[in-house]
Parts: sequence; C-alpha cells; structure tokens
Amino acid sequence: MILEGFKGMYPALVSPRDAAGEFSPTAFEQLIGHIYDRGSHGVYVAGNTGEGYLMTVAERKLAAEVSVKMSKGQGCVVVHVGAPSEREAVELAKHAAEVGADGISSLPPYVQGYKFDDILAYYEALGSASNLPVFVYYIPVVTHQEYSLDQINQMLAIEGVVGIKFTNFNLFLLERMINGEHKPHVFNGHDEVALSGIAAGAQGGIGTFYNLMPSHFVEIYEAVNKCDLDTARSLQGEVNELIRICQKYGGHASVRAVLKWQGIDCGDPVKPTRPLDEEGLKTLRAELEAAGLNLFNGQ
Repeated sequence: MILEGFKGMYPALVSPRDAAGEFSPTAFEQLIGHIYDRGSHGVYVAGNTGEGYLMTVAERKLAAEVSVKMSKGQGCVVVHVGAPSEREAVELAKHAAEVGADGISSLPPYVQGYKFDDILAYYEALGSASNLPVFVYYIPVVTHQEYSLDQINQMLAIEGVVGIKFTNFNLFLLERMINGEHKPHVFNGHDEVALSGIAAGAQGGIGTFYNLMPSHFVEIYEAVNKCDLDTARSLQGEVNELIRICQKYGGHASVRAVLKWQGIDCGDPVKPTRPLDEEGLKTLRAELEAAGLNLFNGQ
C-alpha cells in the first residue's frame, strides 16, 4: 500500500537535551525548522536516533506535540511509539493520534525475547489503539531478530500496518518485499545505502545523518527519481564519507557535536552514552574539515 503523502526523506530526529539533561523543546523546534528549511519531507520522532527508549513517556509525548506543531504545512510526522512494555507503546500510539501525527512506527518487542506470535499481537494492538497508519520497524542490528520474507509479510498483513522502515543491507529481501503481495510503503533505513534502497523501489528514507545533511538526502531522492545516477552517486559518496568519520567517534556523540557546530545545540546524549571529550571533538572536527564536506558554513 503505497501512501503518496508519505513519500520522501525524513530525518530521524535527535532529541535535544538542555544543560540539566532535560528534553529541550526549544532546541527541538530549532532542529525541525532547520531540516524543513532544507527540503525534508517529514520527520521521524523518538526512534533510535532520538533515544526514544531512554526518554520518559512525558518527554516522548512532548516531542510528538512539538513535531506536529512544527510540521503543519511542512511535512508528515511519524512517531516511533516502541517501548519495553506494550502498555506504554499503546499509550504513546493513542497520544500520537490525539495530537495529530500522521503515522506511527515501532520496533518489535525485543528486550526479553518474544515469540513471533507475541510480536504480531503487539502490532495488532498498536493498529487498533491509534487508527493511524503503522510502519513496522525492521532493524536486526539492534533487535538481533532476523525475519524471513514470510514473517515480514505476516506483519504487513495486519490491519492498520501499511509499510515498514527497513534498516537492513539485504537489498534482495527489500526488493522481494516491495514487489510482493502487500506492496508496502517502504522507508529505506540505512543511510549508507539511501541511493540503493530508493533505486530498488523504496518510496523514501528515514535516517540519522539526515539531521546533518538534510539537503543531500533530499537531493539523492530527487536524483534517483530523475534517473540522474551520477548526481546521486556523488551525493551518496559525500554522505558516506561523513558516516565513515562519525562512526569512529560514536554515532550519538558525533552527531550532536556536528549539530552544535552547525548552530543547533542539542546537548549531550542520554547516559550511559557520553559526549566526546576535548581531544575527540578536536580530531573529529579536523577530519570533517579535511574531508571538505562543507558542513559548518563558516561556524
């Protein structure tokens, strides 16, 4: 079920923290304004990049409310509602619907290990709780759960489930799913293969590094859809150089450091993740500048 209104590139938003370690709506508004000013088509709220599992329910609700407010007339809001307990996830799903989000998404339950029937029942509960379009979130590197095409199709057959955030490098599975019986709306999840995922048929993408290079990802999407693969490859190469460098320093810490250099202070990651020390900041900045990625606009 391809949803025209959900097409495009959605930053998986960082959830900013103030000096006291509390969620910062002010910085969040600044971040959302920044990504929409650069052409993004929507936002993905409180997922892995946003450290949703480490936020309080109240903080997650506030993040959803701010996202909806800032997205009016700008783009779609997909709220990640996954939580260690189904009860919290259902509460967040209901809230997302109440405040006007366009869709919800969720990791499958994975903290304790669950039967596949439990996972199917979980997504059924989310669909009935919100009456919003539901996007399954498939990311085996986090959940340590690999699903077969048959299992994915079972999830896609659930009432209310319209698509999937597919964060996996298995492009064969991606293609088989896209051209399978359910014709789901697919968001490519791994930033490193945004070009490849969209070329394979994904209708959009959701990712971490969209926060830092939102225009690049929008332009990759546009170039692929225009069959301008030379441009898409060049943009993807620059994105992948950014990813290569940042991964050396830890994703959450390095992304927040770069955002601060771009003028958007999102504070520190949620502990136990620590921010970069002075030496880490110095060497990260030096590597990024040497790569010539033009990230800082003179800042």
